[in-house]
Amino acid sequence: MQEYESPKGYYYVQRKEPSAPVATTVKHSDIYKDPKLFYGTLIGYIKTLKPLCFTQNLFKFQNEKPTYLLQREGGKIVLPGSQLKGAIKTYMQALSESYDEENKNNSNKVDLVNSITGSMDYSSRLLFNDIIIDEKKAKTKIIDGKQQWNQKLENRYPSIRLYSHNDHEDLDHKVLFEVLPTKTYLDFEILIKGLTKVEMGLLFLATGIVPKYQFDLKIGRGKNLDMGSVRFTPLKLIQPNKSFKNTRKVYAEKELAQFIYSCGNAYLKNMSEANKENLNQIIEDSKRSDGK
Repeated sequence: MQEYESPKGYYYVQRKEPSAPVATTVKHSDIYKDPKLFYGTLIGYIKTLKPLCFTQNLFKFQNEKPTYLLQREGGKIVLPGSQLKGAIKTYMQALSESYDEENKNNSNKVDLVNSITGSMDYSSRLLFNDIIIDEKKAKTKIIDGKQQWNQKLENRYPSIRLYSHNDHEDLDHKVLFEVLPTKTYLDFEILIKGLTKVEMGLLFLATGIVPKYQFDLKIGRGKNLDMGSVRFTPLKLIQPNKSFKNTRKVYAEKELAQFIYSCGNAYLKNMSEANKENLNQIIEDSKRSDGK
């Protein structure tokens, strides 16, 4: 892998491109009738290990300093599912053979990640529900921070940029952030619509929840600073009966861990050495994500 000098707060992993495009779509009817395709909902919680800020560039001035505010809709704090999906998609790309979307010269080239997460031409087979937080119950606070690094990055093609849990940028332009503090717990739901066991394995691996391969993720604003470290914990996986009867399959506790591990191993069996190297690098960086 080619080494780069990265701004503090970032690191780069190598991109492994596919030798050939993958199939782009799954027929909607096959989601329900094909026994090899999984349909269900993964439910769990996210624990913040560092202060978490998510915003759509909403500013106010407080004590003459620009302040990034948490996103709100209808009086409630909202972590959009699209932000979660975007963060996990980056990890999926780092752990699979993926095309650089800005540099590929053929829009018909589809990799495994985009065949799962969708594009402008076809629908996603993953839906991340928005996380709604009651304003009255939420404990937010304002912290000092620094303006995110906003210089144009030089071309790192074909690498993938990730954010470090341990190394942080030292910037001059001070700002304030409204954040959810550490040890905040957020419930999440991911609707899975027709994934193979191998595809499920990639999703679980990129969410950092496969036993023996766990790691923490970076999401939200200020990822290049000492912010945005989170840990996903699955609680149950609900699979409706495909005949649409009332019965359903629920994976939880030991059975859920075994299922996640089985899917993860199914993916790992055919994982390239380059992507395994990326996984090891991500796990290593994550070891001190909670400050220990």
